[in-house]
Amino acid sequence: MTVVIVSIFLLYILLLIVLVIGWYCAILLKPDRSQALVDEPLVSIIIAARNEESGIGHLLDDLSKQHYEHFQVIIVDDHSSDRTKEIARQFAEINYRFSLLEGEAEGKKQALTQGIRAAEGTIIITTDADCRVPENWINGLRHYFRDDAIKMVFGGVGMPGKSFFSKLQSLEFLSLIGTGAATAALNLPTMCNGANLAFRKRVFEEVGGYSGNLHIPSGDDEFLMRKILTQYPAGVTFAADPFAVVTTSPTRNLTDFIQQRIRWAGKWKLNASFFSKALALFTLCFQAALIVFPFFVLRHMVNPMVAAYLCLGKVGLEILFLRSVSHFLRISWSWPAFMVLQVIYPLYVVIIGIISNFSSFEWKGRKSKALAASSN
Repeated sequence: MTVVIVSIFLLYILLLIVLVIGWYCAILLKPDRSQALVDEPLVSIIIAARNEESGIGHLLDDLSKQHYEHFQVIIVDDHSSDRTKEIARQFAEINYRFSLLEGEAEGKKQALTQGIRAAEGTIIITTDADCRVPENWINGLRHYFRDDAIKMVFGGVGMPGKSFFSKLQSLEFLSLIGTGAATAALNLPTMCNGANLAFRKRVFEEVGGYSGNLHIPSGDDEFLMRKILTQYPAGVTFAADPFAVVTTSPTRNLTDFIQQRIRWAGKWKLNASFFSKALALFTLCFQAALIVFPFFVLRHMVNPMVAAYLCLGKVGLEILFLRSVSHFLRISWSWPAFMVLQVIYPLYVVIIGIISNFSSFEWKGRKSKALAASSN
């Protein structure tokens, strides 16, 4: 068992080295701006919104200030019970670029599908109603489509935090964004985020959109990415342009955080990529090994000096990786939050990984199973 624990530790350190290399490769792959685009294609921004009255107004205001002019915004209200629809309608009444659709069916994927179907643009961009986007956001994403081989682009998503709890979420979220970018740069994409995603409309239609996974509560971004990769193995890239970074808000309390993470974790077993599944399983095994590691050291089953070197290697590489990601996303670094995560993160990963297979979750006022039973 000792050999197994140490081997897992060494494999994790190797994984961190690979991620660091992949991350630095990702942020060096910036689009060539030396030549202007021949034309300025119409870009359609699709927002599936449900109960987002506190944030959607800020997002729509950001979009109204975009430097790129050839775009439209389609908000699909997913049966909100607050003022979300009213706020969106007000923008649609005063700005010809904005339009509001009432959701025909329930669920984010259904709302996105409805919006994409109504879109007139050749390039589709999706974001979430609680996000904030910079003035050059559209420009930052559209340049990648100069290359006909590129079918999908996903950008960085930062999660600024003021409270200590939000800073914990912010740092944990950095690992997801960094891993997605790093693995994409190494031609093994594992994850992306629908809060900052762009793709060609014809490719969305070609691969069948979200069909086949409409019944799964989450994963609109990653399942679509996987379908595109099946037909275009080199067609997905990370947007290394700092203008293409958006920000989103952390959850307000521990209950919402747990519900969100159960929703995210529940999709992994359905991922068609062997590498993505293996990475998720290995991460779970390593965090479980971390929990029992101190007992092995205390019982002298692992040499204390060896244990110290392993821990220093792990922590050092995590700092190198996460601090670089935080710098790119312009997220302030918190040493106290990082140190606390070293203690609680293994327990969090193992607990969420287990209960996501059995527990239901509530999100935006809807209760769902991690794996929905129906396929409607």
